[in-house]
Amino acid sequence: MEIIIGHGFAAAERDRVAALYWAAFRRKLRPAFVSAERGLSVVTASLRSDRTLIARSGNDLVGMCGFHRDGAGAVPVTWHSLRASLPWLAAARAALVLSPLARGDVDDTMVLDGICVDGASRGRGTGTALLEAAVELARSEGLRSVRLSVVDTNPRAEALYRRRGFEQVSAGALGPLSSVYGFDRYLTMERRVDE
Repeated sequence: MEIIIGHGFAAAERDRVAALYWAAFRRKLRPAFVSAERGLSVVTASLRSDRTLIARSGNDLVGMCGFHRDGAGAVPVTWHSLRASLPWLAAARAALVLSPLARGDVDDTMVLDGICVDGASRGRGTGTALLEAAVELARSEGLRSVRLSVVDTNPRAEALYRRRGFEQVSAGALGPLSSVYGFDRYLTMERRVDE
């Protein structure tokens, strides 16, 4: 299976990219919305094509990797983006619930905003191809490193990141909020792009 990585997605692919993102992160995102349908709708409307790397195999979109740039990620969870899709009270609730998950820019570092691979394409090199494309993009932009976070409920992803040269730079825990988001601990990992 040949994997081709491109920058951004076509308008006709928006629903597919949103579905991949929602499937991968729904456990963390779902508490912010009154329904899964509403959450998926917000993700679909909020997606930023210019903040994504897309994996394709033939004509199939099989994965995506989001990244932060200029203060926004692939699926921004800002007040403005939430208000564009939700009534005021629902946006306020979502912003409050999602605030512990927010990430931002880091000087000289590309911060990844979620890697998602279609279930049928896992174990075939798609995640590796997306990671390497992110490293290459960071290098081409003159950045020093690529950073990501991985939760304790995803040991397979952590193992992949370690194999691809990512090392732990910090760790944290959600404590009492772990039951809300479906994970307790997380690691922040980083890889220098010149290695």
